[in-house]
Formats: sequence, structure tokens, C-alpha cells
Amino acid sequence: MIWKTLLQWLTGDVVGRILTTVDKSIDNETKRQELRAKAIEAALEAHTQEKLAAMQSKMFWRVWALFAVPLGLWWALVMADTMLPFVSLSVPDLPLSVKPWADLIFGSLFGSGAAVGGAQAIASAIRGRK
Repeated sequence: MIWKTLLQWLTGDVVGRILTTVDKSIDNETKRQELRAKAIEAALEAHTQEKLAAMQSKMFWRVWALFAVPLGLWWALVMADTMLPFVSLSVPDLPLSVKPWADLIFGSLFGSGAAVGGAQAIASAIRGRK
């Protein structure tokens, strides 16, 4: 106690003011980070709502089907050619210009299905523990 009083007397409470300034600076940084997180969250929410609104349009699904249906038919032919060796369908590979689009469509179909299935499995496992 005496040392604290002596230090305050010698320094004119400079140390106390420095520590107070550091504390306020840390509080301000924390508030800035909180505001930044809220802004990012709001932007992501707006982006999600925009995507959901776009997916409500029938035109979105028509355009999506324009690409997905032919790709699905090609995939069905590949599967039939693989599973039925006595039937020679001679299904060619996709052109290199179409391959990135096909990978994206397959990923969106099977990836979203796998993600939903995984989330349901985790949720049922958690419910089973309770």
C-alpha cells in the first residue's frame, strides 16, 4: 500500500493513467471487432436472403434444369453402359469445356445431399445421447 502511494506520488499517477488508457484502448478494439463481426454477419445474411429469393423464381429452376437434366441423362447412360456390359452404348466422355460445369452441378447435387444427410446423422446422434 505504501509503495503504491509512493509510486503515485513520484510519478504523479502517470502509471495509473497509462494503464487506464491501455484498458480503454483494449475496450475500443473489442468493440471494433464486435461491430466488424456484426457487419459481416449482416452482409452474409443479406447474401443468403438474396440467394433464397432468387431460388424462389421458376426461371432459376428452369435454367438449372437446362444444365442438370442433360447431364443426368448422360450420367444414366454411363451407369447403364457400366452395369450392362452386354449392351454396347459407347458413351463418350464429356468435352473438356463442359467438364467444369458438370463437376459443379454434380457437386451441388451430391454435396448438398451429403451435407444434409451428415447434419441429420449428427443431430440424431446428439438427440440419442440425451
